[in-house]
Amino acid sequence: MSDGSVGDPDDAARQDLPGEFLADDLSDPEPYRVAPGETEAEELTGVPADGDDGIEDADQLVAAESVAQQARSSRPVRRSETAAPAPKGKSTAKRAPRRPRESGRVGPIKFAGQSVDELKKVVWPTWSQVSAYFWAVLVFVLVIIAYVSGLDLGFGALLLKMFG
Repeated sequence: MSDGSVGDPDDAARQDLPGEFLADDLSDPEPYRVAPGETEAEELTGVPADGDDGIEDADQLVAAESVAQQARSSRPVRRSETAAPAPKGKSTAKRAPRRPRESGRVGPIKFAGQSVDELKKVVWPTWSQVSAYFWAVLVFVLVIIAYVSGLDLGFGALLLKMFG
């Protein structure tokens, strides 16, 4: 084993391995203590002597106790399975009977009128928008045609060479 001298080759090798000896610099953790009535340990820093709660400010103690009380009261409460629901005091009002739906059929004149009303709600594109959309679709379709044609020619030539 090396003695850690300056010219030691093991010391140079140790420097070449980043992170291998990082644990040597770590100190031991502070002691843990489980408070009465708790099920998990909590890290205590500056542990007070036994019998001393460590809080010197009375306002801080009152604030801490109120926060703890709110946390305790906000926990969900499990209902017992034997408890019956409380009576309401009055019965639920009955619903009005449903009216039968009208037939879905309409005459041709009413259909035409409804179609015209719906077409009036449409936001029609301007001529420049239609032109731009036309050219975008045309270019896209031509690119796809060229791609599929290239695949067809390539696979056709490959099959002719294999079985030709």
